[in-house]
Amino acid sequence: MQRFWSPKPPSQAHVIMRATAVINHVIFDVGIDTLVGGTFVLDKRLRLRFVSMAPARPRGVVALLKVSQLEEAVLFRGLGIDEVLDMRIVRQHSACLARAVVRDLGVQSAALRALPAAPAR
Repeated sequence: MQRFWSPKPPSQAHVIMRATAVINHVIFDVGIDTLVGGTFVLDKRLRLRFVSMAPARPRGVVALLKVSQLEEAVLFRGLGIDEVLDMRIVRQHSACLARAVVRDLGVQSAALRALPAAPAR
């Protein structure tokens, strides 16, 4: 029950799963170029969001990360330009990018770093 009422995710693994889901939704909804040009935002409750443009006044934001700053974003730059997207490769790249997003947001957020790496059993 405590996990149900908890305002923050129980582990960094949950944040990574959320990041992967967000990345996949962005790719399918608006495309890879928007993903690479966008920004991930982490609020006080450790909720992860994607915005296509960095907010001018980031209220309640504890960490902000432009996807284009990540080395892992390079994986997406060549996808789908000359050939049809291979979804297996996209999923692998998405998982890699999600881990990098959480890693770099953790550098900015002590609260995210304080979460356990895996959920308690």
